[in-house]
Amino acid sequence: MPDTHCFRATSIGLVLRFLVVSLAVLATGSQASPFAAFASKLSTSISDSPRYEKLPLFNPHRKTFTCVYQDQHVPPIDPQAELWFQQALALDDRNIYPAKRDYSKIYQLYTQAAERNHWKAMLNLASLIVSNDSGVPEHNPEMAIRWVEKAMKLGVPDAYDMMGVYHQNGLVKGGDVTSAYAFFQRAADMGSPSAMTFLGDKLAATYDDPSQGFWGNMPVAIQMLQCALAQGDGQAAYHLGFAYKGTTQESKLRALKAFHEGVKLGSANCANTLSVEFGGMDLADGTNIVGHIDKARAERYGKLGDALEFYGGRMKLPNLDKVLPLPPAPLPEWDGSVKTLIDGAKAAIPPPAKAQLGAALEGLNSAR
Repeated sequence: MPDTHCFRATSIGLVLRFLVVSLAVLATGSQASPFAAFASKLSTSISDSPRYEKLPLFNPHRKTFTCVYQDQHVPPIDPQAELWFQQALALDDRNIYPAKRDYSKIYQLYTQAAERNHWKAMLNLASLIVSNDSGVPEHNPEMAIRWVEKAMKLGVPDAYDMMGVYHQNGLVKGGDVTSAYAFFQRAADMGSPSAMTFLGDKLAATYDDPSQGFWGNMPVAIQMLQCALAQGDGQAAYHLGFAYKGTTQESKLRALKAFHEGVKLGSANCANTLSVEFGGMDLADGTNIVGHIDKARAERYGKLGDALEFYGGRMKLPNLDKVLPLPPAPLPEWDGSVKTLIDGAKAAIPPPAKAQLGAALEGLNSAR
């Protein structure tokens, strides 16, 4: 749901959060219409546009939160649009140096998908537009805002979250922190895992300090983070792990399992945290969640942390337990190769799906 896009400037975790939202899509073909034509299709009175939707103010002391899953409320995705979307993601390969990526083709494919109401493509396209990537053919912020507004009209929770980011970063005229948090709150209530993760982190304190951007509402914070984690948000696992972490064996085990789950979901922060924990940090004061030093596991988590950071949340490791199970399970043999570790933990791509994508990309290359 990575990246050089508009980020919240409060912490590395927030940057990663926005990356996860922003790396969803991009595209516009050589025949793409100019911005004036696009704007006319989405024409509306600015004062009545979704960017200025009147929302209840953020309430950090709310008593309840109802978990809603985003996938239950987003529009269905057209198969052809999904194929274009996957082709764009494949071209936006982290193993290709940014200057050598074909951003024009990526932009074209994302645009084609977005024009067929592929909501992830709309949000990725918006993020690409406001990025600093030199190869992107369009950098008009108004166009990005309008793509997000189109997704909002389709009822996409993550679109409300992204609009909140635009308010917070001043991309929307008149936007500020107050309006931004209203959008984040609406997005979380609608089912946006990224908004739940952001607000869950902000509420997971023991006291209020609005000047520093946090409040003490741990029960709601945990509910939000659990809901986001259930939807596959690895960064939610990271914040949830620290929310769980305590002095009892039960609380330490819950934190350990949360961080481990976050590694499966692509969180470099979770992997690096477990590398430090298994390395023996804070053993003396009793706050270490493992309770002993395990250098072998610490090394493996450290290697995975480096790889996951490189991929910016786009690589998942669902088979992690095959190469790095939690104790007391014994560690499998390992040849020391990072590639071996990653290949063992990644999901296997079914041959037909892999062949279909390869053929599609080959067709793109031959069509140039």
